[in-house]
Amino acid sequence: MKIRELFTKPIDRPINGVIKADQRDAESIWQELDEYVVTKQLTEYLRKFFDAFLAAADNPKDPVLSARMGVWVSGFFGSGKSHFIKILSYLLENLEAVNPQDGTTKRAAQFFDERKIKDAMLLADVTRAVQGSSDVILFNIDAKADSKSDRDVILQVFLRVFNEKLGYSGDAPHVAHMERHLVSKGAYEAFQAAFAEKNGSSWFAERDAVDFLRDDVVHAFAKALNQSKESAAAWFDNARDTFRINIEGLAKMIQEYLDTKPAGHRIIFLVDEVGQFIGDNTQLMLTLQTITEQLGTLCKGRAWVIVTSQEDIDAAIGEANKAKSQDFSKIQGRFHTRLSLASSNTDEVFGERLLAKTEAAHVARGTALSRRATSSTTSWP
Repeated sequence: MKIRELFTKPIDRPINGVIKADQRDAESIWQELDEYVVTKQLTEYLRKFFDAFLAAADNPKDPVLSARMGVWVSGFFGSGKSHFIKILSYLLENLEAVNPQDGTTKRAAQFFDERKIKDAMLLADVTRAVQGSSDVILFNIDAKADSKSDRDVILQVFLRVFNEKLGYSGDAPHVAHMERHLVSKGAYEAFQAAFAEKNGSSWFAERDAVDFLRDDVVHAFAKALNQSKESAAAWFDNARDTFRINIEGLAKMIQEYLDTKPAGHRIIFLVDEVGQFIGDNTQLMLTLQTITEQLGTLCKGRAWVIVTSQEDIDAAIGEANKAKSQDFSKIQGRFHTRLSLASSNTDEVFGERLLAKTEAAHVARGTALSRRATSSTTSWP
């Protein structure tokens, strides 16, 4: 028997050593789901998460349970925290993965059967949790931020990824505001048609250069809403300077969106490496806390914020002085579910993912051991 025939998985297959939030090609998704190892520690963390998730879903009128929608996942490099929240994103979305080898499809939850999750109660909870519909937004915050120095940078990132998820402009919030207004008036398709007629290209292909296409936008906006070109031009010229949003406004925007969806629909923000991004910037930490607090209050358990950090939340906020101790305790309270991944998981992962043997290999090993034992016995004087 050749060495390659001993192992369950091909030994020459490429393995992604670093899990990236924005890597969404079919091959990566299939491998991440298929080869994810649910260790004993991860079983406990999945149970803790889904207990909180389902408690909020089952008790939407309980303000205490519905406000426990903040999750802090900590762990140093190599602990698997990014992989963990990416797997959560697949499960909560119940993503349809495509096998790159034969084109067959499989829902994310179907990868997690009794062989991967041996706890029957947890498996039942996972199955129940993925039944509803969800908008899942996974992103690396550093990749989405324009500047760390802006005190509202976290707010702007949440607004950007929310707009992108809904198909609106992520780079220009005032343009997304216009698109949202057109949708509310039932005029968005008419606007796109008018813009394409005037410009010769589609709105989605050109909207990032909107500042250079004033006449085309004004024409389409006026035609779609049956307004004068003067009114449309005044809106366009003032839009960038007049558009403002605060944390409460963002939370209300998300609440209004959820109100258009079925009762069980949720929106879930999974923010990778937020601790490293915030560093020792107290203002950024307070902004994150306030966003989580407002979403918990207004959305009643239907909006979740799940973040990762190399440090646990106590270390991330640092040593609070007396003047700020109340603020820091509020931050901790917003992230009720805390999961601290340890790199001790790696041994179990290696054994399951890389060294798992075929049945034939186990039989061959048993036969070899039996022969060795027989030979040893017969040669004894």
